[in-house]
Amino acid sequence: MTSDPTVSAPAVSTPAEVALRDLATADSLLVALDFDGVLAPLQDDPSTSRMVPESAAAIAALADLPRTRVALVSGRDIATLRRLSQAPDMAWLVGSHGAEAELGIDADRDGDSAVVRSPELTAAEAEMLAAIDAHLEAFEHTLPGGHGTADFLIERKPYSRTVHTRGIAPEAAAALHGHATEVLEEFPDIRVIEGHDITELAVKQATKGDGIRLLVRAGEPTAAGYLGDDVTDEDAFAALDELTDSRALDTGLSVKVGSAQTRAPWRIAGPEAVAELLGRLVAERTEFLRTVHG
Repeated sequence: MTSDPTVSAPAVSTPAEVALRDLATADSLLVALDFDGVLAPLQDDPSTSRMVPESAAAIAALADLPRTRVALVSGRDIATLRRLSQAPDMAWLVGSHGAEAELGIDADRDGDSAVVRSPELTAAEAEMLAAIDAHLEAFEHTLPGGHGTADFLIERKPYSRTVHTRGIAPEAAAALHGHATEVLEEFPDIRVIEGHDITELAVKQATKGDGIRLLVRAGEPTAAGYLGDDVTDEDAFAALDELTDSRALDTGLSVKVGSAQTRAPWRIAGPEAVAELLGRLVAERTEFLRTVHG
């Protein structure tokens, strides 16, 4: 389940105001980011999502720095995330809300090995996914306002199905959400994930918080930052808090992108602000590493 926010929503800050010093000067750094709504503006057609060019350049620059790891953490499946993000090969990927992972070999650490997580469906999970498909395919309800079923998109992922309602009238979107979740009456273990104009029905219970914990275990950074815009990113923010409180990390910095309620201590406006913030982090970390390591 998604963690409830425990901090009042902060005011929007400019990228220059966000306290990046502890990240920029960390002995080893993990920079983890959601994709849609953070690196890429939200799109009516999710297949057209692309990174803001300045963010793509900043991520490539960070990934090239020593003792610095970049990771994308997304609800997208790994294959789609890799294709749409065009992230550098050195970047680590966590997909399907933490259920999938591709963590490559870290050249900075001797004996490190690649981690690939792509679990098979259990028999119960396969049955639930088939029930979700049958339920959505059988939808013949006439949407309010004369909308038909062609007006919404179903995104098929290895462990879930996502109903996209961006651009649909609110009453029609509510009807779609209500229908989609009716499948829980027969299969209550299906996880409902709600986000920006989506209702996702998942058969795995992993969260982005699980993804952050995996990244920290695998990379052993001394500091980590996470940028996210959606409800599911609150799990990642909570995980960073837990890892910092337990001293697994010296520093954990959470930044909310957008206007929704959050537990993160910092908030910036949108993908353009993310690009500016990442550019600042590149400059500050590059200068720190040059000063310390020459």
